[in-house]
Amino acid sequence: MKEPLWARLEIPLNTSRENIWNALTLPELTQKYMYNCRLNCSWGLGSPANWEEVFKDGTSTTHVKGELIEYTPFERLRFKIFHSREILKNHVSELRFSLQHHEIGVLLVVEQGDFSSFPQAKEFYSECVQSWNYIQNDLKSTCLLTP
Repeated sequence: MKEPLWARLEIPLNTSRENIWNALTLPELTQKYMYNCRLNCSWGLGSPANWEEVFKDGTSTTHVKGELIEYTPFERLRFKIFHSREILKNHVSELRFSLQHHEIGVLLVVEQGDFSSFPQAKEFYSECVQSWNYIQNDLKSTCLLTP
């Protein structure tokens, strides 16, 4: 059995659960940290969840396609992520956001995986870790915004 490979990021935030939830779910806020992509979702279980970038000329491209699998407001959000790279066709990861109690306010935990069954698993896992680390400061700043 292969060792599970989950990218994990923990961000303690001195803000409300509502501010964090808004940062995770409002398209105009996801765009601030998620590589200029707006999360479009109707928030019904099983509904599509797509991260779409809109360009200045009005055209757009969907960078990530997913499906909502858990929606517990102000606590938990989970998606299936369908990978589109040719090498990853038919591979799915899970993206999880959880809001937990923390001594300074709220701990935002981001997890994505399990990449252990993917081709070039360790490389893809490392790339995912780097991506989450890269956007960490923008995600934190967006969460700290006052609505």
